[in-house]
Amino acid sequence: MRRTIAIMGVCAPERRTYAERTAAALARPLQLLRHADLRSADLRSAHALPNPRTRTDGDDVVIDLGTDVDLIHAITARGAAEVEAVCVVDARHMVGDLLDDAALVASAPPGDTRGDVGARARQAALALELATRIVWINWDKVPTAALAVQMALASHLNPLAVVRLTRDPLSDLHPEASHEGEILERAGWVRTLNGEHDPYMRDNRVMTLRYEQLRPFHSARLSAALDRLDEGAAGRLVRSAGFCRLASRPGILARWEHVGSAMWIEPLGADDGRMGMGQEIAFTGLDLSAPKLAHILDQAALTDDEFAAGVSTWTAFEDPLPAWPAVQSSLPDPTD
Repeated sequence: MRRTIAIMGVCAPERRTYAERTAAALARPLQLLRHADLRSADLRSAHALPNPRTRTDGDDVVIDLGTDVDLIHAITARGAAEVEAVCVVDARHMVGDLLDDAALVASAPPGDTRGDVGARARQAALALELATRIVWINWDKVPTAALAVQMALASHLNPLAVVRLTRDPLSDLHPEASHEGEILERAGWVRTLNGEHDPYMRDNRVMTLRYEQLRPFHSARLSAALDRLDEGAAGRLVRSAGFCRLASRPGILARWEHVGSAMWIEPLGADDGRMGMGQEIAFTGLDLSAPKLAHILDQAALTDDEFAAGVSTWTAFEDPLPAWPAVQSSLPDPTD
């Protein structure tokens, strides 16, 4: 058994109860990690709770990761591959958590991404994607068909995770989970773009699609396309992530990230063109239509005439998307 067991999930009472049960079942100390604790170099600053039944063998510990904790920082601080990352899902509202447009912290100061619209859904998706195992509580209160959809959806979001309907923490920690590769490589969208997406659980309603388009997006048409997709024109999109380019912001590679109804397109840095000029995005959702999705997004890409007009024309296109911080472009006009 690996030493550190990190318990994640956006349903705070249920996560906390599960962490307490796990610590008691394993006779391990329980620590609470909150956002402020991550100012320290590692997780040993977390608040330890006394438990007379616990062993005290070094770093052998269960950690309850608070709802607003930077999960990537928290897991890597303990050695990443040495962490058993358990995502606790409440079956009564798993899909609702992924479609929630609420902030993660309502009182977050300006510039703090925890205050973003949809930040709670993004945290729910990230917890699923980073997990080595995903466990469902209250699963006996949900119809079998709905539960099958939830488990398939989680498996699409993280094909490497062990998925279990919880009975007790000791059983939930078996069989051995995969810890291969970097923790960010567990995410279904990464595995889709790498051609390695093979979810363990499947359901006819759940689908993951890979979208590729060589041409950059016209920002105004992309904004309209996103509205159509959010309205369900191609099915119920739950999660999408990848890389994209906007014609009006040439030479800049952007990260595409979406959960539920919330969308972020943020610059990653100057792109010299070696990664291509267009889009590479993975979409996961319910009852998706691949042809409709591709058609809607293709309509947002540059036309032949727009593409031929070149970068100097692209930068004059209407661009209603949120502004980016200054990023220097390195991409020459492809029509020169």
